[in-house]
Amino acid sequence: MKSNLDLVEDCDRVPENPELLYKFLISGYEGTFGHLLETTAQAIEWGEHWEVDHDRRTLKLLGADVEERNKRLHETLVAERDKGTFELLKMWTGKIFPVYGPGKELVLNVERVAAPVFGIITYGIQLLAYQDNPEGPSVWIARRASWKRTFPNMLDSTVGGSLPTGESPFECLLRESEEEVSFKPKLVRDNAVACGTINYVSITDERSKGEQGLLCPEVQFCYEMKIPNDVIPIPGDHEAQEVILLNIEQLKAALAKGEFTPANGCVVLDFFIRHGILNFENEPNYITIASRLHKLLDLQSA
Repeated sequence: MKSNLDLVEDCDRVPENPELLYKFLISGYEGTFGHLLETTAQAIEWGEHWEVDHDRRTLKLLGADVEERNKRLHETLVAERDKGTFELLKMWTGKIFPVYGPGKELVLNVERVAAPVFGIITYGIQLLAYQDNPEGPSVWIARRASWKRTFPNMLDSTVGGSLPTGESPFECLLRESEEEVSFKPKLVRDNAVACGTINYVSITDERSKGEQGLLCPEVQFCYEMKIPNDVIPIPGDHEAQEVILLNIEQLKAALAKGEFTPANGCVVLDFFIRHGILNFENEPNYITIASRLHKLLDLQSA
């Protein structure tokens, strides 16, 4: 059985030998945008549009504007994909994720599966829809489809999705809610409440497809939505096998058995903290858990 701290540590992890990581930099901007493994930095053939310093362990992408940087990064990634350098790049999606600089400035776009190669922050949304009953809240939980590339058959939030370039978190929430559980946009607009973020650094392992040990810093924009008892989520895009209603004791049992994906186990724990279900008096690792769920990521972000 897993403790609540075990669940957090399964999601928010510490890399081995962090002093060996390379920093991903972007010309014209202060700060670090990602971290690469030493093996990754040595495997890629860096062209003339990259400034590489193996002594300082830095990789700087050169380019005067976002279009030029996009083109140069894309060319580098396509070349490595075509050479078969990384298993991960064989799963190329064509979906574009944003890389933000100061003031939410979009400084770069990156192919979805390449984000872990560079250790870039990715963003997502998570919604927990719940009923408020006399004995406490019950939450609608989706079970992932068996064909999913990562964490098949495991439990998720009610709605979740990655944030692509050009879409705000709330716009993403509206779209994903309709696609995944058939919630109409008006229902979500009128009832969804933004509840901050959870932030963590996951690391690819044997449960992931592709290379292991890659850093995956993530920011999840969390929402919750109280819905009437006669509103029933209906799976709409085949990404979920089913959506089931679980009360608090059932949620606790599923967490302890490790039935949730690592990220969504943390989403549920954050919900427990907001609703006073998890507190200092009943959780021995309360402060550590609350802090780790909102980790300060030492990278440029939106």
